[in-house]
Amino acid sequence: MRYLLALLLVPLLFVAGCGDTEEGSGESGSASGSGSGSGELSGVTVSGSQDEKPALKFDNGFSVEKTEVDVIAEGDGDEVGKNDVVTVDYLGVNGKNGKEFDSSWSRDQEASFSLGPGMIAGFNTALAGQKVGSRVLTAIPPEDGYGQQGNPQAGIGGKDTLLFVIDIRGTSPSKATGTEVDPPADTPTLEVDENDVPTGFAKGGDTAPAPDQTTSHLLIEGEGAEVEKGQTVTMHFLGQVYPAGKVLASSWQQGPQPIPVGEGQPIKCFDELVGEKIGSRVMLICPPADAFGKKGNPQAGVEAGDSVIFAVDLLAAS
Repeated sequence: MRYLLALLLVPLLFVAGCGDTEEGSGESGSASGSGSGSGELSGVTVSGSQDEKPALKFDNGFSVEKTEVDVIAEGDGDEVGKNDVVTVDYLGVNGKNGKEFDSSWSRDQEASFSLGPGMIAGFNTALAGQKVGSRVLTAIPPEDGYGQQGNPQAGIGGKDTLLFVIDIRGTSPSKATGTEVDPPADTPTLEVDENDVPTGFAKGGDTAPAPDQTTSHLLIEGEGAEVEKGQTVTMHFLGQVYPAGKVLASSWQQGPQPIPVGEGQPIKCFDELVGEKIGSRVMLICPPADAFGKKGNPQAGVEAGDSVIFAVDLLAAS
């Protein structure tokens, strides 16, 4: 499963996706201001409005023993739930040397990701319970960040404290929400648990052979904006060998993932998601040509000639 996820997912420093606040369910809030943190963060000064990239000022060698959080400016929107998908702008700086290691502002693109499993613990602590529209300053020690291994690719050592300024733009549902739709009778049946989490597809007596071309079928029709070609969609997905074979991967165990759509990558059949609405749950039935090719991917459990079926929840897009 992890091997297949590595084929599918777009790795980011700490987030799982990118999104757009207009497509979330949270109400937009607003706040402005700058100032110094309190407690352990009293030596850190944040300046700049929430319409621009913030600036951090502190002495190098800054560190904390536990995650510290300070609300620089409180918004007036919805509270962020502990498992919500949140959309933010953020700046990340290494407390050891003051070097910026990541910033949504530098990419000119907000980031959207799910709190809970799969997120570094410090982010869960910093954002759960905060209001949309807030600017939050947080300091995260290694044990709540990347641990003793650090993140060498980002220049983060195993003893480095991370400082983030986070502007909370909005929230989105953590699963599909909308109107249930009956798919064609000749498609496999999606099974879900008591929390409406997909667990796999079951074959029925009327299930048809795999199609020659990718087909998509709504299971839940959302009410958000339509996905556009070239966007990155924050989504939950479950992938399985068609029609009811091995479950190959499920993001429900790691948290929603950012997947680009409309450009033939990472899996061509995901391009069929263009035009679907945020909030929807979609069934994709993908022949080899639009999935893993004629040879499949035996290491991931996809044999030569296998078609693949996906259940995809569309949560946010940018």
